[in-house]
Amino acid sequence: MAKSLQDQLLDMGLSNKQKARKINSAKKKAVKKSRKYNQKLINKATELAEQVREEQRLKSQQANAQHNKMTKKKAIAAQIRQIIEMNSIVKATDNKTQVYNFTDNNKIKSLHVSSKNHDLISRGRIAIAKLEQTYHLIPMEAAKKINERDSRSIVLLNDPVTQKQEKDTKDDPYADYKIPDDLMW
Repeated sequence: MAKSLQDQLLDMGLSNKQKARKINSAKKKAVKKSRKYNQKLINKATELAEQVREEQRLKSQQANAQHNKMTKKKAIAAQIRQIIEMNSIVKATDNKTQVYNFTDNNKIKSLHVSSKNHDLISRGRIAIAKLEQTYHLIPMEAAKKINERDSRSIVLLNDPVTQKQEKDTKDDPYADYKIPDDLMW
């Protein structure tokens, strides 16, 4: 069996045992140091990988939340569309129509309705809902259901309770005077 270089140098007398021990201890220290350094690198790599996984998890959670929000918004819009289409009251098409004026986004809009519907809108029994760019007459109950989901779809809903309270005010100086039924604004 062949001897190591160190053993051969010792046999020839070119080196002594003390130098050999120093070299061996230096080797062991270098190996130990490289193991610690490798362990630190491995630990750092696992920490970075864990951070990347956590960031990806947070991004996917945000994307899922955004997706759920959009899905919920679309579902509500579909429900509102269905309620309006199912409960839409036919507008008057004959010559005996009246114009009902109302505001939508600070703009005055007008809608041709029958006399009966004009009265019901004024009393709060019928509401005006907006679906895309068209206005629909819907019953008060349907308007309340829509209001629960998204109040921006209801353009006009007169509150009958408020109107009764306004009529019952005792401080009204004109309470003794009757308003004619055929008065048009």
